[in-house]
Amino acid sequence: MARKTAGVKKKKQKSWYTIVAPKVFGEKTLSETPSVDSKNVVGRKVNVTLSDLTGDFKHFHTVVTLKVKEVKDLKAYTEYNGQSLISDKIARMVSRWRSRIDAVEDIDTKDDHKIRLKSIVITRKRVNTTIKSDIRKKVFEETRNYCKGKDLESIVSDIFSNKMQRQIFQSAKSIYPLQSVEIRKTEVLK
Repeated sequence: MARKTAGVKKKKQKSWYTIVAPKVFGEKTLSETPSVDSKNVVGRKVNVTLSDLTGDFKHFHTVVTLKVKEVKDLKAYTEYNGQSLISDKIARMVSRWRSRIDAVEDIDTKDDHKIRLKSIVITRKRVNTTIKSDIRKKVFEETRNYCKGKDLESIVSDIFSNKMQRQIFQSAKSIYPLQSVEIRKTEVLK
């Protein structure tokens, strides 16, 4: 008796979905992604440099992560999911005879998001541990005060325009002279 052969499965035709940036970045078209079903597109993450989103080449060292939240027709709409500085930028900031101070803090926003901010502070000269911890405490305090009562969108726009970093710099430089303050990485936790 002959065995039954397995039937040939037909491949579904993939559709191309256009990925659109959030309103904060002007809803620009970023790229396209193929998928068999629109449900598979939701949740995908896209990395884009901030200079591509803003058109300003000064921001090429910042990589923004966007996550697809919904699909309508053949357009995938994204939301902000985080950002980070490229390692070359951080290596250029940190040099000999200077101290690097890292501060990591989780912050709750007004619109029920939880974000993790990772800051980096560079001093003009090398400092001892006591001064490092004082500067770190000041960074925590300023970050909390700055983000209190703000929604995610306004915090993100303030980070990209360096308003938050300037305020932290102004308050922490009273402890010890600083070279720079940067938000090294942000992550949206929920």
